[in-house]
Amino acid sequence: MNVPVRSSPEETRERILVAAEELFRRIGYYKTTVGDIAQALSMSSANVYRFFPSKNAIVEALCGKILGALLETATAAANAPGPASERVFNLLLTLHRHHRDHLTNHERVHEMVVVAMDENWGAIHAFFERCKGLVAKLIAEGQAAGEFGPGEPAQLADLTFAACSAFLHPMMIAKCASQGLSVEEIDLQAQGVVAFALRALASNQPLPQFRPCQLAP
Repeated sequence: MNVPVRSSPEETRERILVAAEELFRRIGYYKTTVGDIAQALSMSSANVYRFFPSKNAIVEALCGKILGALLETATAAANAPGPASERVFNLLLTLHRHHRDHLTNHERVHEMVVVAMDENWGAIHAFFERCKGLVAKLIAEGQAAGEFGPGEPAQLADLTFAACSAFLHPMMIAKCASQGLSVEEIDLQAQGVVAFALRALASNQPLPQFRPCQLAP
């Protein structure tokens, strides 16, 4: 007699997340219910609630999973060999292309992004702060190598992200796409803005004192 293999709690959580993301992408966040997720997995809604207290908790977990994987990719770009300026360029374009390809390419996915940014902005803000830390470290390396001009690396990283916000913020990337720009056109604009920021980093002109604003949804 075949005895069914029981999944571990971690495996069940992962199955719920995979099923939820597939439904969010296929029919949309707002139309998807916890019952739909349970049905896709042939389990009861009560069992889903054992692992996630609400549908928003599922989005929060998905958000953490996606951002965790992206942070690993960004860290790999920062730690790759090559000049600091090249690594800053690659890191920022990596972030842009991930958001463009995975978060804003479908209207139904965009629903999930809106909810995630409305409800879980703290996690997303923490992610961007980690990415700014990677860029600040690269700026310090570039200054030591003579690639970049003077200035506080953390402040320069804030300014770099502010300059590139239109291509790093998922909502703004979606806005560009809604205006009829092709993927190639958006990518070329992103490359141009990042190259412009790198040119500014190479300048020896002193910076004015400022208090950076936070990128908000």
